[in-house]
This record gives sequence, C-alpha cells and structure tokens, in this order.
Amino acid sequence: TVTNAGVVTGVAAGTATFTFTQTSTGCSRTTSSVTVNALPTVIITGSSSICAGLTTTLSPTTGGTWSSSNTAVATVTNAGAVTGVGAGTATFTFIQTSTGCSRTTSSVTVNALPTVTAPSSVCIGSTGTLSPTTGGTWSSSNTAVATVTNAGVVTGVAAGSVTFTFTQTSTGC
Repeated sequence: TVTNAGVVTGVAAGTATFTFTQTSTGCSRTTSSVTVNALPTVIITGSSSICAGLTTTLSPTTGGTWSSSNTAVATVTNAGAVTGVGAGTATFTFIQTSTGCSRTTSSVTVNALPTVTAPSSVCIGSTGTLSPTTGGTWSSSNTAVATVTNAGVVTGVAAGSVTFTFTQTSTGC
C-alpha cells in the first residue's frame, strides 16, 4: 500500500509499482518495481520455559543473525542455541542476511535454580536435614551411601560421598 505522502508499506511478498498523479496537471508517472521481501519464519523449536544454565533452540539455524532482548536473562548464538542466564523473560530477533528482514519470537521464560543447603556430613544411622523441605522432590546420587526423603531428611547408610538433587515442582529446575 502507499499513502498520498508516498509512504509505502509492504503487505505481502512480491513486487509492485506505484503511480503518482499530479493534481494540478493530471500528469502521472509510475515507479520501477519495488520488491517486498517475506519476513523470516521464526520458531521456538525447544521449550519456551527453561532453567538458568540450561538451553533451548530456535529456528532458523542458518541464514542470518540472532540477538537477545535481554542478555542478563538469556543469550543466543547465530545457530539459534539459547542459554538461560538468570530469571526472567526474553525474546529473540532473527535478521535474515539475504533480505535484511527481521522477526521476533514470542517470550522464553528462564527460571532461577532453587537454592539448596546440606550438612557437610552425617554419621551412619544418623539423620540430617537438607533445605528446602517442601516444594519439590529430593534424590540421592547413591542410596547405598545415603537416602533422602522429599522432606529433605538424609539418613547415612554407609561410609562414602553422595550428592543430593532437589527438583522444584513449580519450575522443574
């Protein structure tokens, strides 16, 4: 489309010419063809909600450059690999090299990792408490050394080292 002020707006991919008719004389002239390029198609191909430190993917993976609306929340490579940095939301803009046209994704949410605490040691047959005690599930890397309940109660089973993982129910982090 074109306004009487000569402002052209691309509506769809293709070519168009524009004719100006001078009011005082009735004379007109037509422009050469103007090409309207299609916008690139951008898709969040991975999850739209990730944990800090984890990744998701965008498409396309070639043919242009990606940028993040907030690099304190998430970064992105030109191959469309997004890495969560901190809690918040970010969108990503792809600029197609061949046309210069750009398009922005919908938001990706980055969830903060839960804060956990643990005693430095427990004795065989004794217990200790991990934190948090609610809001998720705990697992032990080696139940032959120590077990843990979802309330964060650790019981020493045998001598050795073990790690515990807390998965927050609300975010999956």
